[in-house]
Amino acid sequence: MGQPGQRRELASPPAGARFSYAAKASDIINVPGPLAANMSWDGWCRPLYDRLNRNIQQQANALLRRGNVTFEEMRELVEVQRNGLVAEMRKPLTPFGKLYSEALKPVASLPTAERMLANKGNIEAVLVSVGKTRAVVNRIAFIGRAAGTAGFVIEIVMVAVVIEQAPPSERGRVATEEISGAAGGLAGGTGGYVAGGLAGAVWAGTWAAPTLVIPVVGEITESGAIIIGGIAGALFGGWLGHRGGKAIGHETWTLLPVSWTRRR
Repeated sequence: MGQPGQRRELASPPAGARFSYAAKASDIINVPGPLAANMSWDGWCRPLYDRLNRNIQQQANALLRRGNVTFEEMRELVEVQRNGLVAEMRKPLTPFGKLYSEALKPVASLPTAERMLANKGNIEAVLVSVGKTRAVVNRIAFIGRAAGTAGFVIEIVMVAVVIEQAPPSERGRVATEEISGAAGGLAGGTGGYVAGGLAGAVWAGTWAAPTLVIPVVGEITESGAIIIGGIAGALFGGWLGHRGGKAIGHETWTLLPVSWTRRR
C-alpha cells in the first residue's frame, strides 16, 4: 500500500493483452463473416436475374397474344436470350454461387429449343414457362440478402468497435490484427464455402436417395446438401482464416518498428 496522497504507478499490460470484451466478441462474430459476405453478394445478384427473366417472359407473352409463333422465334427466346442470360449472370457470382448454380443447372446441358419442345409438346407451352425461375433458389437468395447483409454489416461494425476501444498506444496493433483477421477469414471462409459445397454435392449425388431426377424432392435434396456442406465449410474455413490472419497481422505489426541501417 502506498502512502496517503501518493500516486500509485500501474504495471504495464503484458504484450498481446486485449483491453475489452468486444475484442473477444469479435473472434466469435467475425468467423461467420465470410459466409455472410458471400451469401449477401449472391443474394443481391438474384433480383437482377429475376428481373431480366421477367423481360424475357414479357416478350414470350407478347408472342403468345399475337399467335402463329414460329419455331425460330421460340429458338431465339430459349437458346439466345434465356440460355445466354443464365451464362452471363453466373459470371459475377461468388465461387460458391457458381458452384451451386452449376450443380443444379449445368451451362453445358442447358435445354435447347428442340428438347423443350419435345418435353412440353407445343410451342405455346414452352413460351408460357420460358422466363420462370426456381422457387427454391429464390427463397435462398432472399435469406442471403436479409441475413447475409446483416451479418456482414455486423462484422464491419464489430471490427470498428474493437479498434476504437483499444488504448491509443495499442490501437495500431489492434487495427492490424483485426483487419488482417477479417481479410484472412474472408479468404479462408470463401475457400471453405466452395469445398464444403462441393462435398455436399458429391454426397447428394452418391448417397442421397432422391436425386434431381425426382421433381421437387430431388431438387431440395441436392440443394440442401450443397448449402449445408457449404455453410459448414465456410464456418470452419473462416475460423482457420481468421486465426491465421490475426497471427499474420500480429507478426506484421511486430516487424514494423524494425529499422534497417546501412553500414558504412
